[in-house]
Amino acid sequence: MIRTMRALHVLALALAAVGGGVILTAHTDPEGPGRAGADSARVATLLTALAHTDPVICDLIGDQLGNFWTGNNPVGRFSDAPAVQGAKDSLAGYITDPRAVSLLVATLGTDNPCVRRVAAKLLGQSAVSADVLGRLFDNASPRIREGAAYAAGVRGRRETRGALERQLTDTATGPAAMAAWALGEIQDPASAPALQASVHATSSRVRLASAWALGQFEDASYAKDVLPLLRDVDPVMRATAAEALGRMKSPRVGAALVGALTDRNDAVRRAAVSALADMEERSAAAPIEGLLLNDPDADVRRECADALGNFSLGRSLEPLARALGDQDVEVQRQAANAIGDLNDVTKAPAALIRATTSQDLELRRHATRALAHIGDVATVPALVDRLGDEDKDVRLAAVEGLGEMNVTAALPGLTRALNDRDPEVRRAAAEALGKTQE
Repeated sequence: MIRTMRALHVLALALAAVGGGVILTAHTDPEGPGRAGADSARVATLLTALAHTDPVICDLIGDQLGNFWTGNNPVGRFSDAPAVQGAKDSLAGYITDPRAVSLLVATLGTDNPCVRRVAAKLLGQSAVSADVLGRLFDNASPRIREGAAYAAGVRGRRETRGALERQLTDTATGPAAMAAWALGEIQDPASAPALQASVHATSSRVRLASAWALGQFEDASYAKDVLPLLRDVDPVMRATAAEALGRMKSPRVGAALVGALTDRNDAVRRAAVSALADMEERSAAAPIEGLLLNDPDADVRRECADALGNFSLGRSLEPLARALGDQDVEVQRQAANAIGDLNDVTKAPAALIRATTSQDLELRRHATRALAHIGDVATVPALVDRLGDEDKDVRLAAVEGLGEMNVTAALPGLTRALNDRDPEVRRAAAEALGKTQE
C-alpha cells in the first residue's frame, strides 16, 4: 500500500509540474470571497500523511476537513504551538492552483479509500472545470467515477446534474449510489424523476441514497416512492425512509410512521418519532407518550420528549412529568424543557417543582424555566427559592417568572434580587417589579 501511494504521488507531482491538462472554471470562488485554497505542495503533504496514518485517524480528519474556524487567535493554544493556522485555513479554501487540482484528480484512483475521499472532497472545493469532471464521470474506473460524483456534490455543482442522473444507472454500485447522494446535495427538483426511478434499483445502497436524496427536496409528492421502504428488511433503510418522509411532510404518511413506532430497531423508532415531530403530526401524541414512558432505549425516550414539546399539547403534561423521574438524566432534561413548551397548562406538577432543586444544572435550568412558563401562583415559593441559586440563568428565569405572575407575594423576593451580583438579573428584577406595581 505504501509503495503504491508513493508511486502515485510521484506520478501526480510530475503531472502537476506541467499543469496536467486540467482546465479550471475560474480563479475566484463562485460562492463569493473566502479563504485562499491550498497549493500543490500543501495538498501533496496532506494526502501523503493521510496515506501513512491509521485508517481511523484518516477518516476523522476527512470528516472534519474544513469544519473549523479561520483565524489565528492565540487564546487556548500552547505557548510552543507551531504557526500552522494559515495552512489549516488553506485546506478549507477554494483551490485554484492547477498543479494542486491535477494532483487531486490523479489521486482519485488510489487504493486507499480514505485518501481517495479526501482528494474528492478537496477537488469539490476547487476550480476544476465541468469538462474535467465530465471526463471523470466517463472514466473506466468505478473508483474514479465515484470520486467524481462526490466532488460534484461537495459544493452542489448544478452543471453536473445531467451526468449524475446518467450515473444513477451505472453498473457499479459505488458510482450510482454516490450520484444519488450528490443529486440530493444539489437539490434540483429537475432530478426527481431520475431519483424516483433509482429508488427502485436492485442495489440496496442505490435505493438508500435515492430515498435520502428525495427527502432533501422536502416535497410531499415523492412520499409515495419512499413509503414502501418503511417495510424494507434493512433497518438502516427503514430509518432513512422515515427521516425522508418527515422532511416531505405528506399528510398521508402519518399512519405508516405511527406504525414504525413499534419497529424492533431502536434507530427506526427514533427516526419515526423525529419524522412525526417534523410533520407536527399531533395525532401521534398518544403513542409517543407511551414510548416516552416504556421504550427501552434512552435515545428514543429523549426523542419522544422533544417531539411532545414540539406538539405543545397540554395533555402531555402528565407523561412528561413522569419522565422527570427517568433513569437517564438527559431524558429528564428534555422532559423539563418540553414542559416549558406546552400550551394551556396552569398547574405545575410536583415532579417539576422538585426538579428545580436538582443537582444537575441543565435539569435545574430547564425546570425553572418551565415553572416560570406555567405561571402557577402556588409555585411562587419555589421560584423565590431559586433566586438564591448559584447559577445566573436559573436566577434570571426565576425573576422573569415571578414578574409575569404579577402577584404581591413575589415582591419581597424580587426586591432582594435588585441586589443580585449579576447586572442582567438586577435589570430583570427592576423590570419585574415595575410590572408588579403597575
